[in-house]
Amino acid sequence: MKKGLKIAAITVGVIIILMLLLPFAFQGKIADIVKTEGNKMLNAQFDFKKLNISLFRNFPQASVTLEDFWLKGTGEFANDTLVQAGEVTAAINLFSLFGDSGYDISKIFIEDTKLHAIVLPDGQINWDIMKPDMSATDETPVAEEEESSPFKVKLQRFVIKNMNLVYDDQQGKMYADIRDFNAICAGDLGSERTTLKLEAETKSLTYKMNGIPFLANTNISAKMDVDADLANNKYTLKDNTIRLNAIQAGIDGWVALKDPAIDMDLKLNTNDIGFKEILSLIPAIYATEFSSLKTDGTATLTATAKGILQGDTVPSFNIDMQVKNAMFRYPALPAGVDQINISANV
Repeated sequence: MKKGLKIAAITVGVIIILMLLLPFAFQGKIADIVKTEGNKMLNAQFDFKKLNISLFRNFPQASVTLEDFWLKGTGEFANDTLVQAGEVTAAINLFSLFGDSGYDISKIFIEDTKLHAIVLPDGQINWDIMKPDMSATDETPVAEEEESSPFKVKLQRFVIKNMNLVYDDQQGKMYADIRDFNAICAGDLGSERTTLKLEAETKSLTYKMNGIPFLANTNISAKMDVDADLANNKYTLKDNTIRLNAIQAGIDGWVALKDPAIDMDLKLNTNDIGFKEILSLIPAIYATEFSSLKTDGTATLTATAKGILQGDTVPSFNIDMQVKNAMFRYPALPAGVDQINISANV
């Protein structure tokens, strides 16, 4: 019995030692693969400071981590950094590195990331960095197509931590600034259809159209299940909740990605909510002792968007807000504002 335990302990020890040493043997090979495949697929400049491999972090899969990763465009965007990430980690089936059927990636983690998306006045976009698939012709044998696309992304989990994103659409005159964005997406992204479970939150969202601020430093969170038709890039919202500052709402409908356009049919609605929740969308009130504000009254808010978003073309939309018998007052002031009734429609 003691001899068997001793053999088992030695075996486990040897396995652990091998798991510590093997990554060093694969590190150079994987670094070469990443750079080679990146140059094959991307029409952009990219590099990373360091590549690490661990067999423990996502056991039994290997974790490949790129530190200080950055990606720049070319031509008009040669001086613009599209992505800069402190750490990008992918969980890879280690045995797929030695086969000829592709590299199997199931999980991706991105941390401390800055992303800057730009649309120039002439419609050029800085994220169009994928090289055209020259193998996708009728004359190309199937075997060659498979050989030219070695990555098999069978994602089960996608995690973003601490991302800052700027979207600057100079053609459509839209600007968005997202700060401290965190998200988790789980589902079988390797299939043609799946249910995606999504949780996301951003501490600060600023959105402007034609220079007019519609949202300023708005805190937004979402939790939703999405019926994802990945073959046709159409996403239908199922059970979900979304929160804008103190307003909680539900969204129904669908979004379809039709590069370069986005087609949609969406409806946002709330039940009766307190007047204070509506006031929370006004940055000046939200930032000035909002927690001590005394309010009364109810409000409803609904919004719809249906149609194509592309350049100067925006979907038809409708926003309706009703406020009944509302009031607000700060305790430090002698009087407040009452008998507020609003019927607003855009």
